[in-house]
Order: sequence, then C-alpha cells, then structure tokens
Amino acid sequence: MRTCGQCKVDYPDAVEFCPRDGARLPDSPRTRALFDPLIGSTIDGRYLVESLLGQGGMGFVYAGRHAIIDKRVAIKVLKAEPAQGVEEASQRFLVEAKAASKIGHQNIVDITDFGILPSGQAYFVMEFLDGPTLGKVMHESGVLEAGRAIPIAVQIARGLQAAHDKGIIHRDLKPENVFVLERDGQADVVKIVDFGIAKDQTYTKRLTQAGMVLGTPEYMSPEQATGQATDHRVDMYSLGCILYEMLTGDVPFKDDTATKTLTLHVFEKPVPPSVRRPDLAIPPALEAVVMRCLQKKRDDRFADLRELMGALERAGGELREKGASEPGTRAAPVPGASDTETALAAVRPRRTALYAGVAVLAAAALALTLGLARSKRAEQSIPPAAPERLAVNPAPVPKPAAPIAPSPAQPATVEISLGSVPAGAEVLDGDERLGLTPLTLHRPRSDAPERFAFHHSGFREESREVVPNRDLDVEVVLAPRERVASSTGTHHPAHTHAKTTTPPTTPTRPPRRVSDLRNPFN
Repeated sequence: MRTCGQCKVDYPDAVEFCPRDGARLPDSPRTRALFDPLIGSTIDGRYLVESLLGQGGMGFVYAGRHAIIDKRVAIKVLKAEPAQGVEEASQRFLVEAKAASKIGHQNIVDITDFGILPSGQAYFVMEFLDGPTLGKVMHESGVLEAGRAIPIAVQIARGLQAAHDKGIIHRDLKPENVFVLERDGQADVVKIVDFGIAKDQTYTKRLTQAGMVLGTPEYMSPEQATGQATDHRVDMYSLGCILYEMLTGDVPFKDDTATKTLTLHVFEKPVPPSVRRPDLAIPPALEAVVMRCLQKKRDDRFADLRELMGALERAGGELREKGASEPGTRAAPVPGASDTETALAAVRPRRTALYAGVAVLAAAALALTLGLARSKRAEQSIPPAAPERLAVNPAPVPKPAAPIAPSPAQPATVEISLGSVPAGAEVLDGDERLGLTPLTLHRPRSDAPERFAFHHSGFREESREVVPNRDLDVEVVLAPRERVASSTGTHHPAHTHAKTTTPPTTPTRPPRRVSDLRNPFN
C-alpha cells in the first residue's frame, strides 16, 4: 500500500498519483524498507526505527520505539538532499522542532528529543499519533455535522492561540496537519503537527525572502498568497477554510492550478456555506463565523483566536439549545474543556426548564390568591343572617392563609470576571493556568473560598480570595516591581519620573557563534 503524504489516504501499489490532490505517492513501506538503511536500525542507542509512516517536503517520518522504556514514538528525519539547500533546510528543521516543543499545549504535538545522525542528517522525536488526520476523516465522511465540527474547530483555535501566545505562527494549517484522535475514551481529540514553515517571531534570522509564498494554496490567506507580511490572522483564515470544508465537503476556492487558486483567494468573494450546500442545515450563527474568518482584509476578521473561540462557543450554545428539543443535534463537548464548562453546557437546558416550572407555580399561586379575594368580596355582599338568641360572641371564622410563592431557584453556577491594571496578567488557580486578564470564569456555586494569583512581567504578584456564591467582578491593580536605578545601590520605584544619571555603557564581548543544531532547546 502507498500512503499519500498530503491527505494520508492509502492506495494500492499500482497507483502512482493521489486521485484526491494529485500528489505523487511515495513508495510503499515494504518497498522502501528494502532500500532504507534507517529501518531496523537504532538511533543514538535509544530509538529503534520500525517503519516509514510518510514523507513531506523536508523529511521522512518513521514509526519507532524507545529501546529502553518500550514507548512508541514518531521520528522525523531531514532529507539528505533537500531541494532548497542544506543550510536553510536545517535551519527550518530546527525551527520546527523548537517551535513545537516551545508551545507545550495539549492540542500541539509534543517534541521530546533532537539529534544528529552519523550521516549528518538532523532528526527529532515526537509523540506517536495513532489516528487519522482531519483530511482523511473528511475524505471518508464527506461533511461533518455542525455538532462535531464546532468542537474540532475550537480545539484547533485553542492550540493555535497557545502558539500565538509564544510568538509562533503556523502558516501551513490544513486538514492534513490536524490529527483527530481518541484519548481516554474521548473522541475527536485534536493534535496540530508540522510546523515546518512556521514563523517564530522571536527568531531573528530571516529564513524566507520578501515576497516568498509558502503554504498550501487551498488554505492560504490573501496576504500570504501575495507575499505580504503575515501575522496570526493568516492561521485564522486557514481555519476558516477548514471549517468551510468540514461543513460543505469542499474548500471555498479551488482551480486547475495553484496560481489560479491563489488568485481566487485574493479577488473572489466566497460563496456562503448555506448557498454552496442548500441541502444541509448549516446554522446561521456558525456560517457568520466562517464568513468573518474568510474576509479579504485581515482587519475585518476576528481580532484574535480567543474572540473566534467565543463566537464558536456561542454558536455551539445555540445548537445545544435547539438540540434540547431535537435529540441528535446537540453539539458534542470540547475535549480538554474544564469540568465547569462541560457542566454548564449540560445544565443550561435543565435550568431553562426549572425557571419555566417556577414561573408556572408562581402564576398558579397568583391565580389562587385572586380567586380567594373575589370569593371574600362576594361573601361580604350578602346580608348577614339574624343571629340566634343563644349565640353569645360566636367564634370568628379563620381566614385562609395566602399561599407562599416558591422562591426562584438559584443558578447552578456563578460568573466570575477577573481583571487587572494593566491587563494581560496571567491568572493561576494553584498550579492551573486559567488564562490572561480580562478573563471570565464559570464556577459551581459554593461557599468554599477560592484564591486566584495574578502574574505579570515587571509587576508584583497579587492574589485575591473570593467566595463563589454569587456573580463577582474582581479587579486588581498591580504594583510595579522595584529595580536598581544606579550603581550606588539606591532603589527607585519602577514608575518614578525622577531623572537619573545614565551609567556609561560597558563594551560587551561579541557573542560566541554556536550552531543552533548543537543546543536546540537552550
């Protein structure tokens, strides 16, 4: 069997080109094993190379196993003769390894080791992903229901936002670079791979020339297609193309050649998913998210992927509310979401029903009260009968007690809004990282206090203890850290405006040149 390097679909050995994307199919693992000296060998005395999984533009990916702890791994090895030059390819290979390992997120593939083969080829070791790519899932399913597409898109956005927070832009996001796995009984767990052309904004050396176009044409943004400067919103555009394809079964733009496809991205307006597939029930709120991601001008898209995730979650909430009355259409929970978010999603339909029941009881109590009042007025309009002679001070008839309306049920969760001055502080709950301010949390209603810590570079750490028994707004003002302003040991606050004498600059020794390939993770 031959496996397409783009869509990861298996074909018989007689097929030379992938029918789906036209890519040339690599030799089958059995054929390559006859000529590949790595298969069956042990790298650095630790990693046993078992078989070839696939190949890309820069390297081969092998299935391997740690020789000591018997753990399955994937090993990516740089090609011996890359087309773009040895030095540039090695630098890109190093950037990919450092970028993925630097992110450290549950939706990003984990890189664990890096080294050089005796042949001089660089390699790195990553976690073994036992599952299909999103491209293969869509190829087999045709389209994905909105209830399945939304959680997948949210996880992709969550992983990309973690990368963006570390200054890394993927720039080649496509279904073939997204794995959809099953972990611990949870389906559709997303892992993003292949940061081979990622842009690390903290890396000073330029690896691409101005105007160079890199990426996959069907998922490239207009600014990327025209060779302009790129930022995090190119990944947002690519995610919009993927979400469009999940909902309709096809990409928004595709033509006979890559050049024509890129031209469509730059000049043509995308057809709305509901117009492309009128036979499918595509939620309007979800379609609005897709169309905003596909805006030609990046300023017209979402500001960042956090805002995009909020729009996706609102669309998923509308879908869940609709699914409460129509079983089978409810959106699936997002893998990796907090227990509170999952519980909140499950409570919403029951909470709505509870409020409706309370309203009915209150209306019934009001009707009963009005009925008793009318009965009392009717009794007062009838002339009283003459009292009997023997009746002396008859006992008064007790009035019926008015029914007590039940008190409204308290919501199961509370909303806690956390803010800081300045904004952008990292919020921690013990060792758990919750996000950056401004931040909105949903917690189960409780009288047990919780403590949140606020960290911000250049400012003192602050913490606040709250009792989540009601909705809360918490805002802290972070004090700047003190720093040494002169060589005499006098300390001044970081925010002072007093003039200080600038100490004479001391010439620094130029840094010693060290190959990045020798110490890639320092």
